[in-house]
Amino acid sequence: MEWYIGTEWEMPHKGLYKKVLAMDYKKLNKPTILSKVIVNIQEVKNLNGRETLYLIDQNANQDLTMEMSAALTPIDYYLEILVQQMIEGETAQCSLQTKTDKIMCILTLKNILESEEIQNLTAPEMYQLALRYKENGVKMFKTYPKFAHEYFTRAAKCLISYKKFENLTKIQDGIEGKDMLDLMLQIHTNLAACLLNEKRYEDVIYHTKFVENSSHPAEKSIYRRAVAYYHMKEYELAQKTIEKLPNYREKKEFVNLSQKIKDGWKTSNNQYKGMGTWQHNKFETQLIEILKKKVFT
Repeated sequence: MEWYIGTEWEMPHKGLYKKVLAMDYKKLNKPTILSKVIVNIQEVKNLNGRETLYLIDQNANQDLTMEMSAALTPIDYYLEILVQQMIEGETAQCSLQTKTDKIMCILTLKNILESEEIQNLTAPEMYQLALRYKENGVKMFKTYPKFAHEYFTRAAKCLISYKKFENLTKIQDGIEGKDMLDLMLQIHTNLAACLLNEKRYEDVIYHTKFVENSSHPAEKSIYRRAVAYYHMKEYELAQKTIEKLPNYREKKEFVNLSQKIKDGWKTSNNQYKGMGTWQHNKFETQLIEILKKKVFT
């Protein structure tokens, strides 16, 4: 079997590595991103207090149930990826390189309890998976925004395969297209929050473009789109976006943003006027010099 699965696997850009120590397989069976498995974890090193559900001392040499796509910490997120590279019955030395340490453990994939291929999911099942990814992202956003971004991206990919949503019906597909669309817009709004953190303002505008054509867009969608326009110094568009919320003057964060927009707009206009006067004076000076040369030569 060694010729087929190899003895080593790595994902350098994520700092992941595993080396097979032993193999007790009955059939070639690997987990998917939707599997539920039994694992055994031993000899954890260099954790140094990092948050994790699985690698804590209380779980040492215990059989644990692990559900894929459920991780809420970076360590567990990467541990899931390592498990998905294993064969049922495999024991491997696994490592995760962080900025300061190399976390190591011996991991055994003892049993795959449940397994499903994502391409076989029905529309309602895909909706539930996207919803789970979205909820995981919301839980991780404050502490681990980059991982939240990955979850929101996964959620969006789940739903994209079912566009155009208006073609879905409860009778035929088990879910209404409106439900899929509503969730997709929530995910776009979540992605906008991540992109604002990364100062990717043009991408925020892209992910919130639905605001322009929606009769009642969500407050968060309007606000994040307006913030992006503000940072891009598109003050007029920023203010028009804010005004899409009829009662924005009753919302403290909207009022504060509106004031920032007005201040930025005023400063920008003053700078423009100043630059215009300077350019005009410079042109006049150059013209006078040219005329002097023509008159006196």
